[in-house]
Amino acid sequence: MDKTNSLKVMPRLLGMLLCLALIQAACAQTGQFDGNLVFGNVTYENGTYENDTIDTGFIDGNVTDGNVTVHTINPTSFSMYMVAGNSEKFTVSFKNEGNETLVVTPKVVSTSNSGNDTIESWITVSPTNVTVEPGALRDFTVNVNVPRDAESANYHAAIAFTDDLFPYSTEYVNSMKLDLFVQASPKIELQASSISDTVKAGQEYEYRMKIKNVADKDITIDPKVNRYAYANSLDTFALNDGAIAISAPSVIKAGDIANITIKLPVPENATGSYNGYIDMNVDEKTNDGSNPQIGLYFNAMQQPTVPYVKIFNTTTTAPIAIDVSTDTYDPAMGLRISPKIEEPSFEVKLKYNSQFVSTYPTKITQTSNVNTGEYYFPAWALDNSMIYQNTNNHYVETYAVSGAIGTWELQIMPKNTANFGYSITLENQDKNQHILK
Repeated sequence: MDKTNSLKVMPRLLGMLLCLALIQAACAQTGQFDGNLVFGNVTYENGTYENDTIDTGFIDGNVTDGNVTVHTINPTSFSMYMVAGNSEKFTVSFKNEGNETLVVTPKVVSTSNSGNDTIESWITVSPTNVTVEPGALRDFTVNVNVPRDAESANYHAAIAFTDDLFPYSTEYVNSMKLDLFVQASPKIELQASSISDTVKAGQEYEYRMKIKNVADKDITIDPKVNRYAYANSLDTFALNDGAIAISAPSVIKAGDIANITIKLPVPENATGSYNGYIDMNVDEKTNDGSNPQIGLYFNAMQQPTVPYVKIFNTTTTAPIAIDVSTDTYDPAMGLRISPKIEEPSFEVKLKYNSQFVSTYPTKITQTSNVNTGEYYFPAWALDNSMIYQNTNNHYVETYAVSGAIGTWELQIMPKNTANFGYSITLENQDKNQHILK
């Protein structure tokens, strides 16, 4: 080993205090530094700890006995994050710092902090046996294969390249440490990650979602509703704990698909939003992040009791065309069973010089974008009712009245929509006058 990689060697006698005293005494001696570190009867040269009359010493803070060669291993430690059921590999190099040819046979061993989470059977090192000449460098490939049924935890192991042990310890001198954090493989897959909807106060809503057991064995579930502590708007929704009812089978066989039904009774005085989630409690274990939850996001909508009013003036007798429109979408993405989604509509009234004018829609236009269900849901969750999903629906009602010079008042009462737009068009022979809001 070169000087920069040399490990300091200090004698250790009856106790730490005596050890420190000997080190100070040794350091006080004068002499020419010739590449060897000399303390008393202990010499460290070329990576080899040579013991003359003292049986124990420190190497990098670890105690060693006898003649031990400290070889160069790069890296000396390695950390990995893996999902159960996956495989990864990395390379580690070993340099022979001794004066003799070595036959290196790497082995995976447990460490002092392994506990019960030993992972020796998950790791293989190749080549399994190689001859390394003095000063030579060889690379080894470490393959880590985490079983699919591994639980979420921090796992530890070591790869030992020689059999040298620290005295009074099971730790290997020439080894690298491996720290492995494993995320358990999900046991269930959900049709969707959340249910989001705009709901009306005083009505009860029912939703249905498919669940698939993707584990290799039967599982149990016990869905429970939880509310996010940070969601201050929960109080305005006025929904009591436990009001959301859930029905689902307690056992799902391996590979089977089951339904979970959620019933939401919206209070009469509900306003604001509800933010929570359903913890599936798979196999009665705390969710470690491997199994998905169902997010619940509901916005309470109150039907307006007064219309929107727009005042405008005309300076010609040209006919007046009025378009009232809205853009809607199904936030529940077809997961709502009841009540059925109601189409938007408008109650439009028009006044001329404070007198109501007869109005009726001359045209109703509906447009929509359509995606196949696979854009939103996994293939196993699709049925005939979800093959197609309508998105970005556009609804327009068109009104036409005879024109007159004067002041007009447009009243719009929206139904089953929380947003709308309108346009007022005045036509004549010379030009179009367009008012848009």
